[in-house]
Amino acid sequence: MKKTHILLSAVMTIFMLGTASARADIIDFVQLTESGPLGESGWSSLNLSYTGFDVSITGDNASGDAFAYLDWNHAGLGVCGNVYSSEINEANPGSGSNVCNPSSDDNVTVGESLTFSFSTAVTIEKIWFNNTHDPDFTIDAGDLITINGLDYAGPGNGYAPTSSGYNTTGLAASVDNYLGGFTAGPGSDLVIAFNNEQFYISGMEVSVAVPAPATILLLGLGLVAAGVRRKK
Repeated sequence: MKKTHILLSAVMTIFMLGTASARADIIDFVQLTESGPLGESGWSSLNLSYTGFDVSITGDNASGDAFAYLDWNHAGLGVCGNVYSSEINEANPGSGSNVCNPSSDDNVTVGESLTFSFSTAVTIEKIWFNNTHDPDFTIDAGDLITINGLDYAGPGNGYAPTSSGYNTTGLAASVDNYLGGFTAGPGSDLVIAFNNEQFYISGMEVSVAVPAPATILLLGLGLVAAGVRRKK
C-alpha cells in the first residue's frame, strides 16, 4: 500500500473514532407513576436522572406557579394548580398525600405549560401525548400543541414503548403517534404548552451525543504522526 494511502487511512480512522455517537433514553411518565418509584404525585420540581443527562420539570399556569403532576390510570405528566400536601418534593408511592386538588385539575389545560430544563445538550427525538385518561377529550385532527412558542398538529394518542401499552378504553396504543426533533440544553429549555386541547405527556425519548474517548483520539493522532514522519 502506498504511503499516501496509509496516511489517508489513518486520517479516516481518526475521523470515525472521533465522531460522536448518541445514546437514547426513554422517560416513561406512565411507568414512573404506575409501576415506578414515584406514584401519583405533585412536584414543584420533578428531578430525574438518566445516563448522560439530568432533567428538572416544572409546571406553570396563568395565575402563577403550579406543579408538575404525575397522574395515575395511564395518563402521565400534566399540571396541577394546587395539591393537598405542602411536602410536594417527596416520592409518593401509591398515590399518597401530594394529590391534586381538585382531582380533575391534573392535565395540561388552558393557560398551563410544562418546562423541561436539561443539564446538557440533548435532542428530544420523540414526545408521546395522550388524553385517553379523560374519555371526553382525545387528541384529534385540528388539535394543536404549542412547543417553544410554535404550534404543532397533535400527533394523536400514544404511549411510550416501555409503558403498559394500553389505555382506559382498551384500544391499542400507537408508538408512531409522536412529535420530535427538538433540541434543548443549559439556557435553552423545552416548553410544552396548551393550545386548543387538553393533554398529558406519556413519554419522551431523549438522546445525548457521546464523544469518543480521549485515549482513542490520542492513539489516532499518534498514527497520523507516524505516517507523516514515515513519509518524510
